Amino acid sequence: MKNISLIILFLAVCVIGNADLKDPTLAIYYSFDDIKGTIIKDGSTSGNDGEIVGNAKFEKGQNGQAIELKESVWIKINGAEFKNLPKDGFSLVTWVNHEDSGEPQSLFDAIGDKHGNGLFHVEIRPAGFRFFHRNDAEQEVFNINPGPVIKGKKWHHFAGTYDAKSRTVATYVDGKKTHEAKAAKGVLATNWKVTAGIGHHKNGRWYKGLLD
Repeated sequence: MKNISLIILFLAVCVIGNADLKDPTLAIYYSFDDIKGTIIKDGSTSGNDGEIVGNAKFEKGQNGQAIELKESVWIKINGAEFKNLPKDGFSLVTWVNHEDSGEPQSLFDAIGDKHGNGLFHVEIRPAGFRFFHRNDAEQEVFNINPGPVIKGKKWHHFAGTYDAKSRTVATYVDGKKTHEAKAAKGVLATNWKVTAGIGHHKNGRWYKGLLD
């Protein structure tokens, strides 16, 4: 049975329609409308709740409430106990409204204990988006870089997809495919034991702006 997970880190109904929260392939879904103290409830059945680190603010977003991240304000995910890890592919989708930082801005990051390098680099960069994955064996599986340029101070929808069978990796902005590439023959990382999160990579590459 194929395990192609849908990782909806933030609300993203415009491209995929209304997500079925009972879909067993839905690995994580944060709407930012269900917050209990510092805990962001995962709307999927996987139970991958997030924890807000720092003093986050909230504003009206594209669909309900949006979270504002900045330096030292991020979302911690329990990578060591992450349930429903993707194996045969995944889609990662989000609404972004960033502040046009001159530095890379990390949307999603994970690190395992097999090596110290980042497994995912899902980053807004001035020269173009980076959509990258390195597995537990430190093999580069795919790397779209530079990808689409996503302008700041305005809402844009981003989606990144990967399918292991076809080895196709692609990026989309506002519903339109911008880049497509062929991935290497390799398996996805399944060891996120050191850390996983939204908003930074190794205390740098801070995301500055709104997510929904």
